[in-house]
Formats: sequence, structure tokens, C-alpha cells
Amino acid sequence: MSNFCGYINKDKKIYDEKYITNMNIKLNNNLLKNIYIDKYLAFGNGIQPMKKIINEKEYIIMFDGNLYNSLDLKKYIKDKGYSFDTKQDAEIILYLYVEYGPSFLNFLNGIYSICIYDKNESKTFFARDRLGVKPLFYTLTNNTFIFATKIKAILAHQDITPVLDKEGLMELIGLGPAHTPGKTYFKNIFELEAGHYAIFSDFKLEIKKYWDLVTKEFEDSYEETISQIHDLVVNSTKIELCDNICSMLSGGLDSSILAKIAKDNIPNLTTFSIDYVGNDTNFVSNDYQLTKDSDYVKIMKEYLKTNHKTITVENSYLYELLQKSMIARDMPGMADIDTSMYAFCEQISRNGFSTCLSGECSDEIFGGYPWYYKEHLISHDGFPWALSEDLRANIINKNIISKDKLNEYVYNARINTLKNVTHIDYNDDYEKRYRNTNYLTIKWFMNTLIERTERISNIFSLDVRIPFADYRIFEYVYNIPARMKLGITKNDTAIEKYLLRKAFEKELPEEIVYRKKSPFPKTYDPKYLKLVENKMNEILEDKSLKIHKIIDTNFVREVLNTHGENLTQNWFGQLMTYPQTLAYLIQVSDWLEIYNIEFDF
Repeated sequence: MSNFCGYINKDKKIYDEKYITNMNIKLNNNLLKNIYIDKYLAFGNGIQPMKKIINEKEYIIMFDGNLYNSLDLKKYIKDKGYSFDTKQDAEIILYLYVEYGPSFLNFLNGIYSICIYDKNESKTFFARDRLGVKPLFYTLTNNTFIFATKIKAILAHQDITPVLDKEGLMELIGLGPAHTPGKTYFKNIFELEAGHYAIFSDFKLEIKKYWDLVTKEFEDSYEETISQIHDLVVNSTKIELCDNICSMLSGGLDSSILAKIAKDNIPNLTTFSIDYVGNDTNFVSNDYQLTKDSDYVKIMKEYLKTNHKTITVENSYLYELLQKSMIARDMPGMADIDTSMYAFCEQISRNGFSTCLSGECSDEIFGGYPWYYKEHLISHDGFPWALSEDLRANIINKNIISKDKLNEYVYNARINTLKNVTHIDYNDDYEKRYRNTNYLTIKWFMNTLIERTERISNIFSLDVRIPFADYRIFEYVYNIPARMKLGITKNDTAIEKYLLRKAFEKELPEEIVYRKKSPFPKTYDPKYLKLVENKMNEILEDKSLKIHKIIDTNFVREVLNTHGENLTQNWFGQLMTYPQTLAYLIQVSDWLEIYNIEFDF
């Protein structure tokens, strides 16, 4: 992992080297010590910053990520007359930037955060990958522009005070664990949005969008569509394979497809699944999670004959990781959905693997969620995966934010996102609503899951690769008509990920191909619930904690006393029900204390 950070001072007065060192230390356990200092700016990175003199001009580059078409790009740039001193992707990117300027981003297939300093022009260029897998944060304070791939590095700068204002509070309680693209819960700390680049010059930041999902006419036949999907997924997976790679395997369609492709190319493939102590007896089937993963993992490991390992997590350990997973994200997250990923990545890393395949980002583009076809969800005025406006309004301190104000903020967040969506046939309400939901899901829900995986795996220097997040897949599938995508003809009912199932139905067991979508597993053990209830009671009793300023403690106490039986809404759909709601509030309390958050309201 090549996390990076830096700052640029308007007064052209460089600070003591210890400040950039402190930022650098926060990036990765004191491992990153490389520093570049020039006049009024300082950069820090692990194997970089890379310095190059090209056409008598000096450039500095820092890069975090992977290029999946690096071989083709290297050959292309060599033909332009450039020679290479390293095997780093950063060198390819720098030459492309010199040759084409910001438009070079159109050449890249991969995940990346990029910083390039053009010393002769006193200009710094920043960019994030199209779908925003790699993060990049920034702030402007006290005549200093500060940036980093982790918020904690920005907070390590001596000019930064962590502050929560009313807008941040509405993000935290009204939208969390999601957040508006480009925003964080911290006042004045922003994130460069996915598919955007920025140029910092003359102490001004200019941000431009270079990629987005664009609505186009779709003309392929059913057969052509199935073939194209198959080829895109196979290609995106194969180009991401590398040495020392394994694959996550849940027994669901997505991870099974990737494991099958990987096994075709890596005969001794190792696969990993996650389960929880007591889940065999504690699992409770519901409308969204009908079956246990373990039954289907068994089918796939026998079918593929992989070297399979099941990671079984103690529920007390899940609880203990709430704080660590929050610190990994620098913000409250998805509670035990995060902590289970933390335990998962930790064990994969301990087994000696540096890279792992994940089936994430398939549901978002292929139509795997119930809000793509269930009427009460798709027609909801807010975000269809939450349906929790009343719960959130009850939890927030109404003396700071009223229910009407909070709901207005949530609805406006949705409306502002949809301003970027274009439609071809405005008269087809079904297609219009599906496209709106599809766009919202990619920009919000998928971003929340990507953040969780990327930030947590980063702690263990584990490179989690997501072949379904290849922008070519998204550009193609986004424009497939909704009815074709869901297998709807005449009065047929929708089938989740219909086209993806058809594309691989001949390559996987039938039970796997037509298994109903099942979300990332969470624990059903009453032991976990008891742990979070006890902790929440402790928090409510300790009046010195900052969380009492922002929540309605009477309402939360009532929820606790009834063990959630009075709740009519889930915090974040089926991923975050009553236990996870409490766990989220525990993370909020820890966040306020550990990060020493000050209030601006």
C-alpha cells in the first residue's frame, strides 16, 4: 500500500520536517518515511515520492493503487520515446501525464489516487479512479492546503482541529454510515469525488469531473448482451490476477464466478469464507437472508476443489473490533459488518496472502438488491436501503436538529445526486425509476461498502481486488434496459442479477447460479446483542461522554429497555438492524472521544 500525504503553504514558509513526518506515521504504522520538501510544500509516501526530470522539467509523483492495463500502457508509452527506470505504475502514469495532461486518465484501467507536482509550473494535480475505490481527502486551513489518502494523516497536522458541525451531524445521524459524495463527518475535511481530478495552483483548487455513468441507447440483442457480460467479467478478473492471490468465497453467485475464473487460471487457488461461532444454531432466516453461506460454500469448494479455509469468528471478538474498525475508517461505519471484514482480512493476511479477490460491486450494477424491484422500496422518497428517517430523527438531539430539518437534508441529498442522471425515454416510468435507483445505489450504497473494504484491508496491507468494479462493466451494464436486466417479459416477476446468472449458468452448479441474493453475513448470536446492549447502557450512564450532546438519550434508553421491540425501522436496511444500530452508536461515542471531536453548534 502506497498511502501518501502532503501540504502546501501559501506563505511559502515550510514547517519543521516533524509535521510531515507525523502525518506520514499516521498513514501506516510508522512504516512510511520518504519525504520530499521543496520551498513551501512537503510530500510523504512509502516507496515514493518519485522524482523525474522530463524535458528539463521536474516532476514529483505519488500514487496509491493498481493499474490493470500497465503492460499495454508501458508498451504504448515506450513507443512514444520514453524509457523506464523502475517497474512502478507511478512511472507509467507520470509519463502519460506529461504527454497528455489530465486527459491521460482516459487511458487508465485500475484503482488509484494520484498526486503529481509540476515544479516548473508550481502546480499540483490530483485524481481518483472512476468508481472511487481509492480515497483522497483534503482541507484548506490557515493558509495551508493539506491532503492525504487517510483522514488521520490530515488530523496529524498541527493546524487541524477535528470539528463536528450541524451539517456533519446530519451526515452522521441522518445518512450514516453513508455520506454525501465529497463530504466527510469532519467540518472542512472533504474527499475528492470518484471520477474527478483537481488542480491546485496559485492557492486555488479547481475540481473537474472526468468520468461518470452516461445514459446511452442500448442496441445489443439478448444473446449479444449475455456474451458481452461474460467476456467483460472474465477479462476484468483475469487482468487482476497476480502472484500470491486468493479469493473470498461466500457461496453466492458473485464470489463463485470469480473463484471459478481464478481457479481456471490458478490450479492451486486458495479460497476463504467467514462464519461465526454458533451460527449453525443461531441463524434466523428472513426475507433478505434465506440461507446460510456455509451450505453453499461447501458446494463450491467441492465443485472447484480449491484449498479452502473457513475463518470462524468469536462474537466477543466482533464486539471488541468495533473500535478498531472505526479507527480504520476514521469514522463510524457499518458496525459488525465492518468488524467481520476486519477479522476476515486479518486472518487472510496471517495466512500469508497479500492479494485477494472480492465479489463486491456486482449487486449494484446487475440489479441484486430488493430495492431494484420491490415497489415500496423503489418508490420511496429517501434512500431505499435505509427507510429509517423516523428512527434517525428520534435518535438525534432535536434541540440541535429538528425532524423536519433532518428529513429535508436527507431528501435534498438524494435529489442533488439525481441531478446528474440523464434519461432517454421520460415516458417509461419503470425505466426512469430504475435508472435513478441504480445511480443512487452506485454513488451511495456501493461507496459505503467500497470504503469499508478498502479502509479495513489497508490496515493489513491486503490488496483486495474487485473485478466487478471494472468501469467497462459499469458503462455497459448501466445502459441495459431494466426489464432485460431483471428478466422481465410481460407479467414475469423480476429475477435478481438475471443476466449475470444466465452468463455463467453453464459454468457453475445450478444451486449456486439460482441461489437468492444473500447479504454479507452477520452474527445472530444473542451473546453479541448482550455485549452491545451492556455497552450502550454504560454509555448512557456516563454523562461525561460527548455523545449525550448529540442524541436523545431518553429515546435510546427506551429502545434499550424494550430490547428494540418498539423499533419499526432498521438503521440501514437488513445490514443494520437493532444490534447494529446500537453498535453504530457505540462507534459514534468512541469516535467523539478518541478523535477528541469539538462541536460547532
